[in-house]
Amino acid sequence: MTAPAILPGRLPTRIKAAHGLGSVTLGIKESGLTTFFMIYYNQVLGFDPRLVSLVLIGAMFVDALVDPLIGRLSDATRSRLGRRLPWLYGAALPMAIAWALLWMSPDVARHSALGLFFNVVAVRVLVSACEIPSISLVAELTRDYDERTALMRFRFLFGWLGGLLAVALAYGYFLKSDDPATNGLLDPSGYAAFGLFGATLILVSTLGSALGQQRRILALPPPPAAAHHSKAMFADIALAFRNPAFVALVSGALFVTTGYATTIASTNYMMLYVWRMSDAQLAWYPAGLAIAVFGAFAAVGHAHRRFGKRDSAIGAALASGAIAFLPYAARNLGWWPELGSWTSMALLLSFQTASLFGLIVATISTSSMVAEIVEAHEVDHGTRIEGVFFAGYLMVQKFGQALGIFLVGQLVAFVGLSDRLRPEDWPARDAAAMAWIFAGLMILIGIMATIGLRRYAIDRASHEARLAALASTLQPQGDSEGQRP
Repeated sequence: MTAPAILPGRLPTRIKAAHGLGSVTLGIKESGLTTFFMIYYNQVLGFDPRLVSLVLIGAMFVDALVDPLIGRLSDATRSRLGRRLPWLYGAALPMAIAWALLWMSPDVARHSALGLFFNVVAVRVLVSACEIPSISLVAELTRDYDERTALMRFRFLFGWLGGLLAVALAYGYFLKSDDPATNGLLDPSGYAAFGLFGATLILVSTLGSALGQQRRILALPPPPAAAHHSKAMFADIALAFRNPAFVALVSGALFVTTGYATTIASTNYMMLYVWRMSDAQLAWYPAGLAIAVFGAFAAVGHAHRRFGKRDSAIGAALASGAIAFLPYAARNLGWWPELGSWTSMALLLSFQTASLFGLIVATISTSSMVAEIVEAHEVDHGTRIEGVFFAGYLMVQKFGQALGIFLVGQLVAFVGLSDRLRPEDWPARDAAAMAWIFAGLMILIGIMATIGLRRYAIDRASHEARLAALASTLQPQGDSEGQRP
């Protein structure tokens, strides 16, 4: 049985914050690729929305296939900096450069879909090369059920704050038009500055996270030796995907992520074309997102202590889908204030905030559930493969993102937004059709997430029983007191 490479006691807040800082990169990448990429390359640069969605989906699939290999390689990495941090140090600068190029080369991208595809692949793979080793540290830094929730809370808080900062500055500064007759989202001039800002934040936050955790990581006992040959690598990956708890978790998390990706990828289209919002009204959207993020950060720990991680995720996913459905149904049934009014904006923002709150709670919960699978696998097989499990989870999340973006791309094309159009020139019947389809999708996605997550069987009691079993196995012969791992 492997020895636990974990220091005892509660983690200092500075370690939790340094760990969370590493997810800022993921937040920036998600906010850019999910919120602005499609409308930029479709409505600003003139790409067909189906081609844009195919570029995103193809890059996600390449990235997803690479993820388990990154996870297994990070498990096997041995250096004076540990087996995770060298990945963060090595990928930070190339990742920042790839991100800046994505928004600074519109002339190249306009004439080369293949070049755009490779740029997006580079961004996604380099982000994974940081995110997978970083998130795998959750299972190494502590085995405590609630401390892992705390690490995930900080991780998601920083991730969404990074994305929120990028979104807020995009709407309020970079993509805000000086001409009241022009919508800033449809003006190409601000996107290069948006990309440069994101690249700088990516570089600083990734290196800062690695430096902030370095002393703690070096103080951990060395992990056990692992086989490095390719057969062992693929055997571990296959073993992870045969774990019943892991299969149940990812089958539900797939749709939690699909719901989030569908919501975010459609946001600009919905606010411009369905709700007829102005630049000034769009600038308030990040405020609702901030409330959802901070609310979820405050609530998820209490929810896990009272209901457990699985039931918290299920309840939040169902509630989010139902809440997302309501404003679109009310709009189409004639029960909504005048479109484009400030009353309409305030009501919509309230519903969006509540729905996003549910999706964020569900996402934090499912991500935290991965860590308990590590000990379940350790009890059954005697090895710890944190990187493989977290990489597999992130891989499935990317399939969920791909599905969400595919749905939005097909929806945009189906309702006639393939060409560059101003909101006032779009037929009302098409806006109503888009609203009904989106509302129905959100209900269906919530139900599918619930069906998968219900089969996840690890709770607090079973996790603590496994920790006790591991402790007794590690206890030296004749030692009656033993140590809790």
